[in-house]
Amino acid sequence: MTLFGVAVVLAALPFSVDAVTVTAWVAEDGVIEQTSVAVWLCAALYLLWRSRSPRGAAVAFAVVFLTLAVREAGLPPELVPSGKQLLSWRYYLNGDIDLLRRLITGGLMLAVLVSFGACTRAGWRYLLREQGWRHADGQLLVMSAATLVLAQGGEAVVERLLHAAAAGEASPRGLLVALSLEEGLECLGSVYALAAIKAASSWMGVDHPTRVFPVRISRPAVAH
Repeated sequence: MTLFGVAVVLAALPFSVDAVTVTAWVAEDGVIEQTSVAVWLCAALYLLWRSRSPRGAAVAFAVVFLTLAVREAGLPPELVPSGKQLLSWRYYLNGDIDLLRRLITGGLMLAVLVSFGACTRAGWRYLLREQGWRHADGQLLVMSAATLVLAQGGEAVVERLLHAAAAGEASPRGLLVALSLEEGLECLGSVYALAAIKAASSWMGVDHPTRVFPVRISRPAVAH
């Protein structure tokens, strides 16, 4: 219900706020994008802070969160190539790129892929084997993943609309709606992830469980 409500608000933004303001909000350096970066960084730092003796799962999730923060930061391609380039063998076989740069980039990319695999394995095991989907942290994790998947779909729509707009075949307001949904859902996904690790316990590498709801303490029976 929360996801649907946020989506409705995001879609309505271009119709209730002037185009200049909405464009500034959804830009690569806009407030929504920068909020996503801040939340992902907070999630990574909070996870490492809560895990006093960092475990594999905690480090893996932190690496993934930091990667998402870098992705959302919109750094220049000269500094950080696009994900499509980094996942292609052509980038690493390109002799025009410095060998040391390719080696460092390849090592970092391998670390990210291993971390993503570890996160997927830990999350899958917790949600299914331990029935984590019944608990708040599992539900929030599922919501985060689902929201980010929807945002990726929105990104594909935005790319098509940008090409159509360049040819004069797309409505500027329709493009703003798509951009608002994409950036807003990415930000919401990061918030869900932060809430998930705030509620998580040992399965994510957090040493001390953080309870979402207060624990009811029963009084000891008094002998008469």
